Amino acid sequence: MTLASVSSATQSAATQSPASASDKANKAAMDKDAFLKLLVAQLAHQDPLQPTEGTEFITQLSQFALVEQSIAQSSKLDVVSAQLAGMSSNEAVGLVGKDVTVRGNGIAFDGIAATSSSVNLSANAAKVTVQIQDKDGKTVRTLEMGARTAGPMPIAWDGKDDSGVPAARGTYSMKVEARTADDSIVNAAQDVAGKVTKVAFDKGYPELTLDSGVTAPISDLVSVSGGSIR
Repeated sequence: MTLASVSSATQSAATQSPASASDKANKAAMDKDAFLKLLVAQLAHQDPLQPTEGTEFITQLSQFALVEQSIAQSSKLDVVSAQLAGMSSNEAVGLVGKDVTVRGNGIAFDGIAATSSSVNLSANAAKVTVQIQDKDGKTVRTLEMGARTAGPMPIAWDGKDDSGVPAARGTYSMKVEARTADDSIVNAAQDVAGKVTKVAFDKGYPELTLDSGVTAPISDLVSVSGGSIR
């Protein structure tokens, strides 16, 4: 194994995402030790008739210095990343109690009223059809929205199925199909509105929970409006 390959492997390992800072520190120390041991072993077992040239030895020492610098820079980046994550988390907590719109297709129905939703059409559509589906993917209600212009389009569901019977309370999803007059598909980005009741971080990123029960990563946040911060 050449020292160049050892250096490459060590730098690659330094850029990975270990489980903890202490694990990373231990791993970094092992990488440095392993590199140094290989360098010493190479010098101890070199052919006395063909000793290592001075320039080659200096090159190897420079590689070792680069390994140390790479590990040190990686550690500093980890600290910066942790600080930025903390700042992001504080801002996410500030969303609790606020009315937001997130990208998603979930609709919660409490037996009385369904949560509001909307889609954003990328172009004028000659026909828009909305299907309300239960957790098993079964369509309980089909809404024919007719022709719509490009832009936001609110969708209201009265909580009833196609027979006019109130649906069971629970979480439903919304499937939207929009087409032009020549039957081309129009892109429909789906949004869900609600009040943020909880922000969780157990998945490694802020996840918003709305009062409708809909959850979405903060990266799917579309807009924030009004409400008081708890």
